[in-house]
Amino acid sequence: MVRGNGSGFPASRDSVDEEPAERRSSEDAAALASYIADMAAELSHLAGGAQMPMLAYFLNLARVEAELNARESGGAPIARDN
Repeated sequence: MVRGNGSGFPASRDSVDEEPAERRSSEDAAALASYIADMAAELSHLAGGAQMPMLAYFLNLARVEAELNARESGGAPIARDN
């Protein structure tokens, strides 16, 4: 049985273009870490505006850690306005 690949077409068993699972997993981890970095930055900004400096500090630490993980996982650099 040939399973679909989400595009509406069955996946080929001998497809040369398929990415290795390890690379996909690394890209997924990088995307997730980048998303977490973005969310932590937003939350840090909100905490700072609400006069919660310690919370803002810890959220910034989480942002930096997520950015490092995104880079180590092969993600693109994260562009920031602030």
